[in-house]
Amino acid sequence: MAREFTPTKADKIDVLTEESWRYLQQNGAFFEADTGDVLLELEQTDEHLLIILSGQATLIYYEDGAPQPTAIYRIAGEVLHHAGMHLQTPNPFRIESADDKTRVVLIDRASVYHLVSKDRAFAEFLFKDLSQRFIQALNYLREERVEPLLVRLAKRILTITRHRPSVKFTQAELADILAVTRISISKAIKTLEEQGLIKRAERSLILVDRDRLNAWLSEQDRGA
Repeated sequence: MAREFTPTKADKIDVLTEESWRYLQQNGAFFEADTGDVLLELEQTDEHLLIILSGQATLIYYEDGAPQPTAIYRIAGEVLHHAGMHLQTPNPFRIESADDKTRVVLIDRASVYHLVSKDRAFAEFLFKDLSQRFIQALNYLREERVEPLLVRLAKRILTITRHRPSVKFTQAELADILAVTRISISKAIKTLEEQGLIKRAERSLILVDRDRLNAWLSEQDRGA
């Protein structure tokens, strides 16, 4: 389980000024966790923002009361849960550590707004992170309308393997993510595999050659 720790200067991330870091040390809640440990429970709070100081964390959504692992990962210097904080709604997911000795700081709403008002760099950091996720969501919506499934699948695989070279997803799960049939996903995966861009090592494990996949996507863009 996650355990509290006393932060040191080595835990500070670059985006924080010395003054903001001192404020966080006084007002934030610092936790360290190993792989699979819960950092923030489902619907635990609508009051907090979580910043990863080291390691990785992942989101776990629920369906029919059962946890559903996702490929949504965040690494050191990235943020989790601020949308729920601003909307003042309980978080619809659980946050788990995806690495041993992952360290995070949990900041309550009042402290976040204090930092935003006092530290412009911190404010830009938060708003840039949030805007990038909105743009990514918008791009996904556009992809569904104009891009072939093979390209959409390749882009999604690149996104979810950004921090690791492989991903555990069944064809059914990928079909649900892209809102298409399992047969369509099966054909698309087979095509990418035949071109040497991905490789299935186990039933649900996909290994990715990110350089080749990026190059292939660039060729598709040039040919469009």
